[in-house]
Amino acid sequence: MIAVLWGLLAALLVGTSDAIARKTSQHSDLAALTLLVMAMSTAGMSVWFIGTGNWPDWHPCAWAASAASGSLNVVVLYLLYLALRRGPVSVASPAASTFTVMLVGWNALAGEPWSALQLLAVVIVFFGVSMLARKSVTPGIDDQYEAAWIRRTALLGLAAAFAVSVRMFLAQDASAILGATDALYLNRIFALITSAGFVMALSIRHAGLQWPTRPILGLIALQSMLETAALGVFLVGSAGPGRIGASIGFAAFAAVTVCVASVWLGERIGRTRALWVAVIVIGLMMGSTDA
Repeated sequence: MIAVLWGLLAALLVGTSDAIARKTSQHSDLAALTLLVMAMSTAGMSVWFIGTGNWPDWHPCAWAASAASGSLNVVVLYLLYLALRRGPVSVASPAASTFTVMLVGWNALAGEPWSALQLLAVVIVFFGVSMLARKSVTPGIDDQYEAAWIRRTALLGLAAAFAVSVRMFLAQDASAILGATDALYLNRIFALITSAGFVMALSIRHAGLQWPTRPILGLIALQSMLETAALGVFLVGSAGPGRIGASIGFAAFAAVTVCVASVWLGERIGRTRALWVAVIVIGLMMGSTDA
């Protein structure tokens, strides 16, 4: 039960971070936003490692997995921020949250045990996403969106989910060797390097990037802090026998993002879409259960 509460706290933190990303992604280029988020979170973790002096040990395979995972992390954030910027959040975030059941699939392919309940969860989750991807007929919900626009937002969310599922699968390999905190830190460093290279390449090709203004920088700092804290809380809850419980609690983050976007940004959801968000969250919780 304690692990589930840790997972719920992580969901609250990262769900709020994603809701903030809906606003910050509208005021800067996505490449610049990704670089700033990675730079701030890496700096925060670096302070911790400087204080403890326990730097990650060298291990070729684990570092290679972390490098690949970090590069994919940049792809994940770019796709997620693009989906959130397009909107609606009630489609983008639940679609991105499907990485949980995708990760079950990758582990099953790798020979890990799976259950019929997890297979049912996959069907429920993707059916829920397909229903979310439809334009709402309720007046005032999707009036500013075309049906094709909503479908594309859902596809971008699913693409982000696919990338993050591969990223998490690689991170699991690195974490098994180095430990969760060291693997996460290496992931952030390689993500920072990748995002910096991406920004440099874009700067060479274009006249310049749109960097956020000072008020938006404050929101980005909060966004990065919440995301990093969420990962730390999730790691604490996942220690020992709490891995499954923390994962079940964490599955609620899509609902948190939708609720925060509704209250803070005034995005209307509607009863039908709220129902399908709930169905997806339930499916994710089912998919997080042990085989």
